[in-house]
Amino acid sequence: MVDFFVAKKIHQSDSQSSRKRYLLLSLIVNLGMLFTFKYFNFFADSLIDLGALFSLEFSWTSLNIVLPVGISFYTFQTLSYTIDIYRDKIKPETNIINFGLYVAFFPQLVAGPIERSTNLLPQIQKERSFSFEE
Repeated sequence: MVDFFVAKKIHQSDSQSSRKRYLLLSLIVNLGMLFTFKYFNFFADSLIDLGALFSLEFSWTSLNIVLPVGISFYTFQTLSYTIDIYRDKIKPETNIINFGLYVAFFPQLVAGPIERSTNLLPQIQKERSFSFEE
């Protein structure tokens, strides 16, 4: 959700410094969540072990959080979208359903790699029709 709205702000911004601030916000939020869910316990436990070498005791508890499935994929997929907007390679998506489909497109999620928004979003945005006869 952050990247959906940040991308719009990047596109609307006139100044380069404002665009950079929004991009930095996206990076901090995305990488912050990735770090918290995937690496916080590793670094916390390492800090406790390091402190034990110097006879320091930390009363630190690990986070008991279930790791969201595919968090790295989703993080880098939305970051690539925001970076493409920042580089003016694509305009921000206005339909949140299309954006959600781009981020969570299952066949691409399983097969990888991270798909650039300039390739996948235009395919999602194409008008589709359905016919029982076909």
